[in-house]
Amino acid sequence: MYLSPTFFLDLGLRTIARNPFFSRDRPVLVEGESDFRLLEGQEGLVVTLGPNTSFFDRPNRSVCRWPGVRTIPRQSPHEIPPRSFFANEGSAFLQIFCGGGDVRLNRVTTLADQRQILLSAGDGNVVEKIDLSELARDGAPPLKFLQPAYLCSSAEVAIRSTPCDAATMSWARAPYVYRAEETDDAERQAILCLSGRTMVWCERLAPGDSRDFALGNVIAATENIDSKLRPTSLRHPDDAEASDDAPIAFTTKPVRTRLREFAEATGILFESMRAREGFLVCELTNRSDRPAYVYVQLNKTGFYGGSGFVGLMVKLVSAFLRMSHLPLRA
Repeated sequence: MYLSPTFFLDLGLRTIARNPFFSRDRPVLVEGESDFRLLEGQEGLVVTLGPNTSFFDRPNRSVCRWPGVRTIPRQSPHEIPPRSFFANEGSAFLQIFCGGGDVRLNRVTTLADQRQILLSAGDGNVVEKIDLSELARDGAPPLKFLQPAYLCSSAEVAIRSTPCDAATMSWARAPYVYRAEETDDAERQAILCLSGRTMVWCERLAPGDSRDFALGNVIAATENIDSKLRPTSLRHPDDAEASDDAPIAFTTKPVRTRLREFAEATGILFESMRAREGFLVCELTNRSDRPAYVYVQLNKTGFYGGSGFVGLMVKLVSAFLRMSHLPLRA
């Protein structure tokens, strides 16, 4: 029975149907177009590129690709102005030391025909597909996200490494994060794909709205988010009988406050390093007159302290401080 022609025909059809590259509605793209299709369960995605089209992806996340695709490593997804040799070396040192400097990613490009690439979100992770063009049309500012959450992006997305101020440090807990926005000459959708644990939840905050999130679960937030750490024993400010806090316009902080912001951010980072989960919550508030977005993962692998040498030291010190809080067993 198992060797009948019907069995082999059914086996072949089921094998083709399970192929992530097979789809009856597979798009036919022209030059410059790209398509990002999530797999069932959001454990990965298939990126379809038109002829002579490129996108950026995170190293070691590509599982399978059609012939006719070329990868160019260490490419920047934003314009880099001409700089001196010492400026380039300083940027490279900043990237190695604390995750700053120029962002370097893999640029994947097709040669002549339409091709497809299969990407994995990672062990136990899922993919969250974000349309930055839609966020911009809604009036939201650029998005900041954790560096390891990045999976891939279309060529219409500009990604830069930016230092954390005190507000960003409250949820990022790292000296640098990535800042993503659509390019000025973007004619198509600017797609950014992030990966998170189990599920990624998107929360839209209207002007004046505020939410409490577990420490370490936030992976991305728009620039107009004002955040701080608050002990769980203290109630939320909105729970008070009288609250005169009103949305205010989001403005850029002056240069003279950068040193004070650095000191505040360092203190926040140290507080989050020595606090076990459940003692502090991250209070995110939209005090601007524009909508804000927050992306939260339901689970997390552990404490994140950024990339580079500083990120490694933050993780080690955090592990030591948290182990010291554990009671001794008899």
